[in-house]
Amino acid sequence: MLPKPTLSFTIPSVHDHTKLDCRVFHPASLGSQPPNAPRWGRHVAVVAHPYAPLGGSYDDPVVDVVAGTLLQLGFMVATFNFRGASSSSGARTSWTSRPEQADYMSVVGFMAYYAHYIDSPHRISTEGSVSPIMLQAGYSYGAMVTTKLPPLDTILAIFESPPIHGAAADIRLRAQHLAEQQNRLLDHPASPRKSLGMRVGGDEELPRQSRERRRSHSLDREERIRKGVRDILARTKRIHRKHRHESHDHAGEAPVGEEECMAKAENPLPYRSAYVAVSPPIGVVTNLATMSFANPFSGWPKRAAKADGPGTHHEGAAEPGLDASETKLARNPTLAVYGDQDGFLTLRKFREWTTKLKAHEDSRFCDKEVSGAGHFWVEEGVMYELRNAVGAFATELLGFKAQILQPYDGS
Repeated sequence: MLPKPTLSFTIPSVHDHTKLDCRVFHPASLGSQPPNAPRWGRHVAVVAHPYAPLGGSYDDPVVDVVAGTLLQLGFMVATFNFRGASSSSGARTSWTSRPEQADYMSVVGFMAYYAHYIDSPHRISTEGSVSPIMLQAGYSYGAMVTTKLPPLDTILAIFESPPIHGAAADIRLRAQHLAEQQNRLLDHPASPRKSLGMRVGGDEELPRQSRERRRSHSLDREERIRKGVRDILARTKRIHRKHRHESHDHAGEAPVGEEECMAKAENPLPYRSAYVAVSPPIGVVTNLATMSFANPFSGWPKRAAKADGPGTHHEGAAEPGLDASETKLARNPTLAVYGDQDGFLTLRKFREWTTKLKAHEDSRFCDKEVSGAGHFWVEEGVMYELRNAVGAFATELLGFKAQILQPYDGS
């Protein structure tokens, strides 16, 4: 379902600067010759892939269907490879997901600022007062990571005013640089897209000479991005913020110093959170049903909560009967889709978990159990069910009365 990506690039992870492969897909309304489609409402979606050691990557067929459905409905969509997956750098993917949560957060930060800097008045909707949606989605292991992410305000706080030499600042600068390039293309649609150094697909089947040319092209593209980042940094407003050094003086107190940071962006988009979890492995491989893993970002600073509408909350304080991660899913629109033949979850425990979340006061959690579907969604007809469930959920999020999706061809 996904077309060729608009952009293909790398960003560093805020966990440890590991290089992550990313792709961004623009909705039709941002195309060079947009059809009769609604203007883009600045809605953004990120879709995470299954466990890399078992072959998971952003090329997974389920990721393709979920991301393609959201793209068709008007979301700008990002897919990425976790550390250790496909051509992303880093060691083998962990099962605890602590580094991978940071990988996902890095992509969310990038997309928030990339969407912020995209500017094409004739292609972007400015009507109404509804805040744009940041839809965080994942399949299998990617769904597990998605459900364990900190609240969106906590994630975006990392990028508000980051130290200029850190990964978060690099991500912000890359987002602005690539958005400014896209703005020039949107203003002049006849411009050659090759100027962005766009890369599509892998190179496993290419002859050696072709692979070497592609790697050389990739290095050239990265160098152009770095140059663009340096140019933007030179004109970026900076502030100095006090912080405590890790070293301590004789009195045992950490000395206070100053660090140079990026200033906050003007009028950042006030995103509303939403979540989609496809086949999260609850009850067998993980202890996700009780959310027992410690959240490594629980002590990170949080932005002040912003009201996005009735029933929408962002902070991660747990509600009675729910832990912090479950609270996030209950407070924000969330869809869990799973099959009743999934061997990677305990169906009884999963049903108990979804019942608990739905029963909570003012819950916005919903689920869809697909009869006959296994974990890999290869049974006859079940991929249609998955696509329709995601499409219906996203359509309601966007406030549309109905959306007619293009026929699914199974490719």
